[in-house]
Amino acid sequence: MHVADAVHSGAVCASWRAAYDAFRRHRLPSPRQPPCLLYASDAAGPDVAALHCAATCAALRIPFPRARLARRPLLGSGHGWLVTADEASKLLLLNPVTDAEVALPLITTLHHVESFTDERGAPMYNVFENIRAEPTDLEPHRAHEFMYYQYRVVLSASPAAGRDCTVLILHMPQGEVSFARLGDERWPWVAAGKDTGLPWRYGYRDTMYNAFDDLFYLLQFNAAMCSLDLNGPLPVARQVLGSVPKSVYLKKYLVQTPSGDMLQVWRLRKHIDSLTPVELSPDYVDDDDIQNPHLELKTLDLQLYNVDLQHQRVEMIDSLPGHALFLGFNAALCLSVKDFPGLKPNYAYVTDDCEEYVSMLRYNLREIGIWSIADQSMPRLVDVSPVIYPWLNWPSPIWIRPSLF
Repeated sequence: MHVADAVHSGAVCASWRAAYDAFRRHRLPSPRQPPCLLYASDAAGPDVAALHCAATCAALRIPFPRARLARRPLLGSGHGWLVTADEASKLLLLNPVTDAEVALPLITTLHHVESFTDERGAPMYNVFENIRAEPTDLEPHRAHEFMYYQYRVVLSASPAAGRDCTVLILHMPQGEVSFARLGDERWPWVAAGKDTGLPWRYGYRDTMYNAFDDLFYLLQFNAAMCSLDLNGPLPVARQVLGSVPKSVYLKKYLVQTPSGDMLQVWRLRKHIDSLTPVELSPDYVDDDDIQNPHLELKTLDLQLYNVDLQHQRVEMIDSLPGHALFLGFNAALCLSVKDFPGLKPNYAYVTDDCEEYVSMLRYNLREIGIWSIADQSMPRLVDVSPVIYPWLNWPSPIWIRPSLF
C-alpha cells in the first residue's frame, strides 16, 4: 500500500486497526512512495496539513498544527522526513506522518557561530563571516533565515537508520559545508585545503548523496563539482568537474537518475508583475518583509545536463523520457514513471525555493506547477491535477515521499 492507504486502512474497523498497528510495530517494508506536496490549507483546518499525491491526485489530511508550521519553517526534506528549525534555530528532523522527531546539533556548534547576551540580557548569536570583519548579530529565532535558507540540507538515509544517517548542510557564509551523524553533539566543518582535499571553501549551492558509491557530491554556483567521502575518520574530497561557462546566475540542482547517472538542472527565474495581486491579511504589518502584492517569481527555462564524470564534462540533453523530476526545497528527485504510472513523463514538478519566498514573503503567490521539458512551458499544478484543498501561501509547500519509518 501507499502510505495514505495504509493510514486510512487503520480507520476501517478494530481488526484492521490491529493489523495496521502490527505493521507499524514490526516495521514491515512498504513500497516506494510517490512524492506528495505537503501544504497547509484553511479548508483542512488549523490543526491539519494536507499531502497531495502527484501520482494519484489523492489528498491525505494529517495532524499537523498550523502554529507548529509557522514556528518551524520548512528547510528541506528527504526520505519522508522534513528538515525544520526550532525557536533557537536548531535543526530538527520531523516525520509528518508519524510525528517522530530527531534533534540535530546546536547551531552554536558550527565552526563560526557563537552565542552571547546583548545589553538587554537577551540571547543572541554572533556569526563570523570573515576573520577581518565584525561578526553579524542574529536573533536566535530568526537565525535560520540567514544561515540555511539559500542552501541545502541532505540526508544520506532515513533517520530511522540512527547513526547510519549522515546529515550534510550547506550554510552561510556563502555556502560552506558541515555535517553530523545522528547522535553527534557538534557540526564538524569541512574546511578547504590539503587536509581534506576540498577545493573551495565557499560557493556550494546544492548537494546529493549517491547510494551507489556511498559519497556525497557538492555542486558549486558555477556548476563545478567535487565528491566528498565521510566514511573515514576525516572528510576526503576530490574535484570531479570544473566550472561551466555562462552558468553562474542560474539556480542549480543536482539529481541522480534511477540508473545512477547524475544530472545538473539549471533553472532560470524572473520576477514579474502579477495581473491579479494577492490580498494581504487584515492583520498584516509592513516590516522588514516588504510585501509586494503584485510580485510573482516565474520559471522561464529549465536546462538539463548529463554529468560525465569520466570525461569531466556536462552534456546538454533536451528530454528525459520515462522520467519525472521533483524540484524545490526538497532533495531533488528523478523517478521512473514505470514505478508511478500517474506521473507525467518528461515533466518537472516544481515548487518555490527562493529564500525570500520561503522565509519572508508570506503572502506572495507561490509557483507550483509542472514544467514540460518538451514544450518549455509550465501550467499550474492545480490546472492539471485538481486538489481537494487549495494550498495556502505559507508555509511554502514542499515535496516529500511519505514514510512510516
